[in-house]
Amino acid sequence: MEKRKNPTQLEIEIRRRVEAKYDERNALLIHLLSYAGVNILVWAIWLASPGFPWPLFVTFFWGVGMAGHLLDYYQKHGGGAQKREERIQEEVRRQLERFEEGERLRSVYNEDELEEANVYDLDAVELRHVRLSDDGELEDFARMDRERLREEERS
Repeated sequence: MEKRKNPTQLEIEIRRRVEAKYDERNALLIHLLSYAGVNILVWAIWLASPGFPWPLFVTFFWGVGMAGHLLDYYQKHGGGAQKREERIQEEVRRQLERFEEGERLRSVYNEDELEEANVYDLDAVELRHVRLSDDGELEDFARMDRERLREEERS
């Protein structure tokens, strides 16, 4: 495949992602090779003058860092990234189904305003003011205020 003179923005983004993946893979391989090389060296030094196995500290603590680096790569570019994307897609699907049902929103927002509301602009929809009554039902504050005013006018 030859390189285009004027790549599209999508091609530029795809190339950037692929290059980032290869750069991270190279960094991981360099880390793994330096880990192996240094560990071989410190264990060889220890074998020349046996005593307390101090290279265990280097191997263990650097190994913890190496495991973290491997896990990070797996989560970003390996099977973990695919599983993460599948979980995100499932959650998006569930949220969309919940929204499409609309029953939860209809109990909080005025129904006539909800029909005209833009999904991405729900902040513009006026909230109904409700509270939970003593018998466990939702009461509209505006209605309660009107009833209270009527009772005050009667007395």
